[in-house]
Amino acid sequence: MKIQSHVYRHQYLKQRVINQVICSLLSILLGLCVGLGGLYTPHAKAEVKVQSSQVSLEYRAALNLKHSDLDLSRVSLASRHTLRLNRQWSAQLDTLSQVAFSKTGLGSTDNFATLNQPLLDSTDARIELTRAFLMWRKRGTSVVIGKQVTPWGVLDGVQVTDRFDPVRRRDFILTDMRPERIARWGIRWRSKLDGWHVDTSLAFDGTSTQQANIGDTFFLSSTRFTGGLSVADLGLEGQAPTVDLAQALRIQTPEREHTVNQSTAGVKFGHSLGEGDMSVMLYRGPDTDPVIQLRQAVVASLPINVSFDYLRRTVLGATYDVTLGALVWRMELAYIPGQPLNVLGEQPLMQARAKRMLIGGGVDWRAPENWFVNAQLVVDHVREEELNLVRPATDTLLTLRAQRSFFNERLLFKTELIGSVNQGDGTLRPALVYDYNDNLKFQAGIDWLFGDPNGQFGQFKDASRWWVSVKYTF
Repeated sequence: MKIQSHVYRHQYLKQRVINQVICSLLSILLGLCVGLGGLYTPHAKAEVKVQSSQVSLEYRAALNLKHSDLDLSRVSLASRHTLRLNRQWSAQLDTLSQVAFSKTGLGSTDNFATLNQPLLDSTDARIELTRAFLMWRKRGTSVVIGKQVTPWGVLDGVQVTDRFDPVRRRDFILTDMRPERIARWGIRWRSKLDGWHVDTSLAFDGTSTQQANIGDTFFLSSTRFTGGLSVADLGLEGQAPTVDLAQALRIQTPEREHTVNQSTAGVKFGHSLGEGDMSVMLYRGPDTDPVIQLRQAVVASLPINVSFDYLRRTVLGATYDVTLGALVWRMELAYIPGQPLNVLGEQPLMQARAKRMLIGGGVDWRAPENWFVNAQLVVDHVREEELNLVRPATDTLLTLRAQRSFFNERLLFKTELIGSVNQGDGTLRPALVYDYNDNLKFQAGIDWLFGDPNGQFGQFKDASRWWVSVKYTF
């Protein structure tokens, strides 16, 4: 059991060393597998060569719009190397090294499985193996073995059926790529059979969604994310909710390992339908969002001991996308018959299961004057029955995007509005991207959050910021 607290965070040095050794050995094993794959593939000449190699260095900083403090200061070094072993075999190895001197932090890794722990992890620095896999491909069939992601879904940046992988939430949703999927160790098989596209995936890695550390800028403080715990429950009325949680919560994270109970397995079938493509899928594994369990009775003025539990659930989904002229229409449907969630009851942090339905639709439009417009609407409904839900029974999420290139596509203006229609909160994110040349990119923008302080987006309204980044790609 791992414990995280603003006033107490015990680190297991011995376990960290073991994790580093295991990951290093695993990397060596991957290299051996790459070599063996090239040597023993029959009837193919082994010509191991680097197909592509890319390294990028980025610095990103952000100033708080309210009090002008430096909320984000992060250096990231990312690498991606693809090897071609022969006609059928290839390999990919991605790494991410980061240093942060800010209130945003690097996020918690307490709920990462042992083999998925960073190679190096400290308060301000981290080195991760983000991808590491072998791929065998022949005609319409491919097999991928190693650390990888399984992106299922057709909507852009919202999760309806795309709930197979855990994601990074240390920066809330204020990222360039959304969702930021976390790769896990497993195996994936894809093939074409009589016009059907079959995709099966097994992730035996129990890693779950990454959260911000207690006290970080984007630590979730809204009562819908804290199982209903409020300022009154904490016995610290009159203080800011984020301060209350940072001082009063102690999170115990159950160990995440490579076991059947913590694995995720699924299958997806796709086929053309009319002018578009449809798919149906079924998968089961730990939920990407946690429910909170009370470890000890709540006592006024003492820390509240809780655990984040990522319980297993089954997802049935369907997608459809079709291109009609200048428009691309996308639709998704997901049904979860036993969604784990927190409810209000006689005791704090009670848990229950309910039927959950998510429906999403979107359209991409290549508008005149070189504008690109994207709009999406998602309805997330939980059947209440006799439950006293912490969250609204129905959430309606709206996303609107618009972007246009200028000056020979060197300058890009983009803006994004993401909001909860039923709660009246959201975020507006205008930004400029300037490609100075093929290697050097500058970005600047504003993340303005608004709404009720206890809302899904409004909880971070005091974290609204102006940000800049410089990225150089080798």
